[in-house]
Order: sequence, then structure tokens, then C-alpha cells
Amino acid sequence: MAPRSVTRNDESVTIPGGRIDFKTPADAPAGAATVTFSTGPDVPRTGLHWHETHTEYLQVLQGCALITVGDRTAVFTKDDGVVTVPRFTVHGFGRADDTEEGRGSRDIELIMREWTDPADGDKELFFRNIMGLAKDWKKTLMGNISMGISALVVSAGHDSYPVFWNGPAMFGKGVQVAVMRGSTYTVLRLAGIVGYIGGFQAEYEEYTPNSMSRA
Repeated sequence: MAPRSVTRNDESVTIPGGRIDFKTPADAPAGAATVTFSTGPDVPRTGLHWHETHTEYLQVLQGCALITVGDRTAVFTKDDGVVTVPRFTVHGFGRADDTEEGRGSRDIELIMREWTDPADGDKELFFRNIMGLAKDWKKTLMGNISMGISALVVSAGHDSYPVFWNGPAMFGKGVQVAVMRGSTYTVLRLAGIVGYIGGFQAEYEEYTPNSMSRA
């Protein structure tokens, strides 16, 4: 296995498509991270996901963001203030370039601030490990498989539950949500088993500050 990049003490980590700054500005809430999405056509959005032990807060500082919270998707700018994402609420966000409102911001970076309640450092642990993995990602068949399993193990270990299937809408909202959550729990459990056998971890020494390690 190739050696991992040592980013544990870096104040920011940059990957193709953007970066995350971990040093919390004096005027920001405790534990806030600054997330930057680069310009360009291939900048990824976050996938739809939810958290179960943290309320999340999002704030656009520059540019236009397309944010989904529950059943609502809309374009947000710095004028819209803080977006609250309650626990168990499906959400996702990224650049709004393909919307009418966001066209004018295509040539500037999207900069957002993100923090949680409780501010227990878990968000930074997630960001540091997922960004470290993305930084070291080898775009080969085995590298893609390894990245996929690793990302799921990190997500499961840090209160991030990705949506794999929205569920069957024909049976009503309650059933749809139950199936959606059940499919996610199943995939994460299977990834955890495979990850345990393969030595995958929710936190890696090279990416995790010594003061924050829970391993």
C-alpha cells in the first residue's frame, strides 16, 4: 500500500475541486470549517446524506450555493444567512452554476462555512480523513474500490449517512423514508465488515491530529 500523505497538522487540505480550511476565524462559531468549491464544470457536490447526532449549520460566504434541506432545494447566497439542518434531515450542497440565479457566479469560488451542534470536533475528524483519502486517491480500479470502501467506513464512523436510494414513493412517505434509511444502514454495515477485514479505518494517523485521535 502506498504511503499516505501526512496532513494531520495542516491548517487546510486541498484536493481537485476545492479545499477545506480548519482554522476557525475569530468571528465564527466554535469548530467552524471553511469549505471552498473551485470553479469549473467538474466540481462535485456533496452527495445527499443525513446526520443523527449533530445539527448542522451552513452559511454561504461567497458565490451561490444550491442547497437541499429535506424536500426543499434552493439557491443561497451570503444574504440568506445561516441554513439550519436538523438531525435526521437529508441534505446536500454544492455550486449553483446550472441554475438561473447561479450563472453570474460561475467564475468565482463558492465559499461556505460549516459547523455543528454539538461542536465536539467530529466534523473536523470527518473532513480531515475524507479529504486525506481523496488527496491520496489513485484513479485505478483497485484505487476506486479502496476509496469507495474507505469513504463509507469514515462516514459510518463520523455520523454521516449517505443516501443510496430514495425508497419507493408509491407506498407513502413513511415507508419511503424507512426503506431509504434501511438501505443506507445495510450498505454501511456491509462496508464496515469488508473494511474490518481489509484494515480500513474511520481515522488514519496520517490525517488525524494527535490531540483529536480517538483510536
